[in-house]
Amino acid sequence: MTDALEDQIIAKTQGYLDAKKNREAAESADALARVDSSDAIVWYLKGKVHYMSGEHEEALAALSKAATIQNNSPDVWLLMGYTLVALRRYEESVQYLEYVKSIKQDSMEASAALGIVSAILGDSQKARQCIQDALALDKAGCIVMLENFNKQFIASSPAVEKGTKELVKGLIDRARVGK
Repeated sequence: MTDALEDQIIAKTQGYLDAKKNREAAESADALARVDSSDAIVWYLKGKVHYMSGEHEEALAALSKAATIQNNSPDVWLLMGYTLVALRRYEESVQYLEYVKSIKQDSMEASAALGIVSAILGDSQKARQCIQDALALDKAGCIVMLENFNKQFIASSPAVEKGTKELVKGLIDRARVGK
């Protein structure tokens, strides 16, 4: 496959994801994998498609292949961290999120996710520090991300304790007012 054609399919797949057309994105990513399964971006996109479709175990498998091919991509490790959060494998997600921060210090996404995970794991001091770091990098983006994580993984989860839910809500409220 030519690089130009591969780039077009990658862009098309990402466009489908952005439009929340997961079925079309999956078909496009599968076509890309049939043509060039040796490129990490192929497996990253397949992982992203699975993640967006709620197929978290499949996402983790595809992302693991991407990491095997190219092990220094912060995007791959970040999405693996998110996927582990979605699977409620919080302790495991910490190492991935911390790795992203180590190779990409300005990752608001890794800092915010690590803050949420730290809150879930009961480390309120680390949670506050990580969220402060994320707010310093991108306040508006951090607040949106915290609200999304809260909605998807915390507020509606019976597995998350009431005290943790209150801690996360308090962290979000403080982030909104700038404290």
